Amino acid sequence: MAKYRFILLTDSERSFPPGVECLRPSEIDRLLAANRSLIVQSLSREDHQFAAKRFLRNRNGHYLLATHLDGKGIPGGILRHIVYNKLTDINLFIDQNARAPSGAPGFLGLKNPMVLDQPQLGDRADLRMLHHAYEALLHPSRTDVSGLRKQDDSDICLAYVTHFYCNQQDISSVTNLLARYAAYPSEVISRVHFVVVDDGSPIEYDIPDLALNLTWLKIDQDIRWNQAGARNLGAVYAKSDTMLLTDLDHELPVDAMRRLIARPPCGKRIYKIYRKKPDGSVYSGHSNMFLVSRGRFFECHGYDEEFAGHYGAEDFRFIKYHKARGTLQRYLPKSILCIEREDINRRKSYHSLARDLSFNTPVDSRKKRELAVNGHGHGHSRMFLNFTWRILLDRRLPVTSRRTRHTIWKHLAIFRQILPRF
Repeated sequence: MAKYRFILLTDSERSFPPGVECLRPSEIDRLLAANRSLIVQSLSREDHQFAAKRFLRNRNGHYLLATHLDGKGIPGGILRHIVYNKLTDINLFIDQNARAPSGAPGFLGLKNPMVLDQPQLGDRADLRMLHHAYEALLHPSRTDVSGLRKQDDSDICLAYVTHFYCNQQDISSVTNLLARYAAYPSEVISRVHFVVVDDGSPIEYDIPDLALNLTWLKIDQDIRWNQAGARNLGAVYAKSDTMLLTDLDHELPVDAMRRLIARPPCGKRIYKIYRKKPDGSVYSGHSNMFLVSRGRFFECHGYDEEFAGHYGAEDFRFIKYHKARGTLQRYLPKSILCIEREDINRRKSYHSLARDLSFNTPVDSRKKRELAVNGHGHGHSRMFLNFTWRILLDRRLPVTSRRTRHTIWKHLAIFRQILPRF
């Protein structure tokens, strides 16, 4: 039985540059049937046509690369178009001369081209570009050939956005909660992105080393009652469309977090969450704790920062504005519950700001009238991120589970186009 020559790479560690392997057809079929990402790079036209036939039967998330070492070109034709343009992920050209015949009269125009000879990369540019191709295909999070850091967060299914302001002794009210979350199972916590916004706290502190996908931001200005701005900033950095916007005085048990990760997109729905008492009884959710689509959040301009500087009304107006624009408010099922925290020391790790609606009542009344009288687009100032901030920490956990395959999802786009988002 004939053997075919290929360069094979998997997402496990391999030496570079890779060696050429000679494989029988049955060995190729066995590799393609494996449930892991595989790069198959052919070195001749005969080998490539053989591999393309195998890929036609069993693609399974693998990548097929064609190597073009000379300037002979590929004659045109529908079958060659299928082999080199439909089934081939990258057409590798050793240099510009090898690419020159592509698309010329009588020759097939090759899609997905990659020229390995890049003089600006210096010595052994061809090997560096080849390594760049392998890394880009197998390792979405990486440092690329130009030294730029690339980060893929598409495996994150839930963004947990919270904020705090502390003008007392320490931030244990924040760190104690995060430490409990860090103890959750890795298959849960690796799918959650925690965004913590320090709303201008005047105290100094150290951020603990926790096993979380964690982005920690600090607003430079001490703007009193800037919850609207803090939540807007957290939403900007959130890495999932499904966002949980919450204050620090509530906690999400592991089972509830696991269920939120598995939920479908929110679309135009915004959800409140029932709370559970220590005795097991269930009661209404907090007025400013929401599960919402990040896209929908920004479509409705986020929180109105005109309320910043004084206490209250921004949460009430936020939901009223959403409803007026067609967002449907619902409760999550009672299988998903949160709890009020009892471990917050409000004399040591909290704030001492006064709660007085007097300043924001006229602002809210005007917005209510604008929405009722002037209609669409009114009732929201569009004030957004009227401050500066710093990124104190941005850390990711390694992905601990393989991605599920959903090969027909792309082909169902027509239904997503004609059906409403809820």
